[in-house]
Amino acid sequence: MVMGPTTGSVDTASSVGDSSSAASSSSLMNNHNHASSSASSVVTASPMRSLTSAHGGLYVSAPGKIILFGEHAVVQGKTAIAGSIDLRTYVSLFTSADGRIYLSMPDLGVEKTWMLKDLVKALDRINAECPIDGLLPPSLESGYTWAQKLANLAQDQPKTEKAGAAAGATEKAIYAFWYLLIGVMQRKRDLMAVKMTVRFKLPSCVGLGSSGAFCVCIASALLQTAGIIPPPSVPADEKGCLKWDDCHLEVIRNWSAAAEAIIHNRASGLDASICTFGGIASYRQGHPIEQLHNVPDLKVILVNSKVERSTWRMVSTVRERQKAFPSVIDGIFNTIDSIAREAIRVLTKPMIEENGDVQENGGRSQNTTPLPLDENEHHNLQPIAYHHHHHSGSVRSASLASYSAGGKRGSTASALSGVSGHDGGHGSDRGSFNDTYTQLNELCRICNEMLRALGVGHAKIDQICTLLARYGIHPKMTGAGGGGSVFAFLKPDTASTVVSMIEAELKKQGYEMWQPALGGPGVMWHSERPELFSASSKSVTPCGSHQSTPATRHNAK
Repeated sequence: MVMGPTTGSVDTASSVGDSSSAASSSSLMNNHNHASSSASSVVTASPMRSLTSAHGGLYVSAPGKIILFGEHAVVQGKTAIAGSIDLRTYVSLFTSADGRIYLSMPDLGVEKTWMLKDLVKALDRINAECPIDGLLPPSLESGYTWAQKLANLAQDQPKTEKAGAAAGATEKAIYAFWYLLIGVMQRKRDLMAVKMTVRFKLPSCVGLGSSGAFCVCIASALLQTAGIIPPPSVPADEKGCLKWDDCHLEVIRNWSAAAEAIIHNRASGLDASICTFGGIASYRQGHPIEQLHNVPDLKVILVNSKVERSTWRMVSTVRERQKAFPSVIDGIFNTIDSIAREAIRVLTKPMIEENGDVQENGGRSQNTTPLPLDENEHHNLQPIAYHHHHHSGSVRSASLASYSAGGKRGSTASALSGVSGHDGGHGSDRGSFNDTYTQLNELCRICNEMLRALGVGHAKIDQICTLLARYGIHPKMTGAGGGGSVFAFLKPDTASTVVSMIEAELKKQGYEMWQPALGGPGVMWHSERPELFSASSKSVTPCGSHQSTPATRHNAK
């Protein structure tokens, strides 16, 4: 039943991830104790009335992510490390009085409308096929089937047919939206029709976790609006943004990982976890995701090759190569695993400050509490418990801004990086700072070669690597490869003029470069309307030409 007036415009930000084939089936297991106890506290009044921004509506954002080490090997049970990046996806949610469901993704040129009554009519049949199980998301097999039926995209194919991975990803994103909406409506049949807009600063199909950020934003907005989770109450930043507590973040992660499996066929859940919790974490299938402590305040550069690629296709390429040369490819996976483990050691080792004291970096408490999941968790994903912890400071250490650059003194790379040949008398104290960058830079170089050996390289990626190598920087692919993005660790004292030179060279070759913050907050609620949703805002996605459609404005009525 539709209730209440329309409060404003449609607005939300997201970047949709890589295309892939249909999701695999699975059954949902019983929920954890904390989830079950939370189920009894589901509210019946619309939380939209208890937590809206200063401009009305509900605004949520989630970060993108980069895989630092472990791509492809992670699906073989090896170690991976990933971190959140401050290229965020944004969602706005408003209730609608006209009985229509709206989904707008102006950065992708998508405007969709459906009748709420069609979903309400189907709920009895949906409930029969997908019984509600605590706070778990719907069965992926049945939920995805119903999402396809209700989204009814087949009739739009002749009008919206586009080439490339982005088109398939957009379609799968719409199915993921419907999957989440169906699960929410099962629990709150009188939910008002919603108007959701997705905006993003995160490009799609380039390995930056756009699908995970999209699913996390949609899930958190819908779950709160339906009262399945309460409004957030934990301060997330100095701007008044809030995040949910550990228990409810895990609910968001669980639903998001299920929805992401629709987009990626069989997702590991790593993206959804990083986009939900933020920070930098390590992961192995079948083991809890662990937040890394003592991580220095690392600077990274991120380069978009503007080459679309499909995660599913790249995984298939590696699988075929493994079938042809099993012992060789298994050896490469073992090497990538060793690289990731060494990177964890380098990232988390105690650092020596200039006064000689050992500095434990990162503001997170060492008190970690895993959130256990049933080992037969939903949608054939491996169990993902998150080692989450309360913290009072920055995720990263503020004391490491001065660690010295690596590389050979007097070399061209050292000079270009703005590194002086004089250590100011602190050379011995900064030795470990030197080692951190030098080791990570070399690990990136080795890991990138391993990924190329797996067959997921691309000529454009090679060109970027060659360009950056002239500055003593060794980038690596992040994500599935075959195009997409590369990242590299940047010496913290690199002169801004040198960074500008690098960016200018990349731009001249047709690439884009960013310097996003690494390891920042996960999903959060905004107390103020994000700038992307202002009436004058235009499409801001930093993507390639495949996403050049201008943004459509949605004015409040």
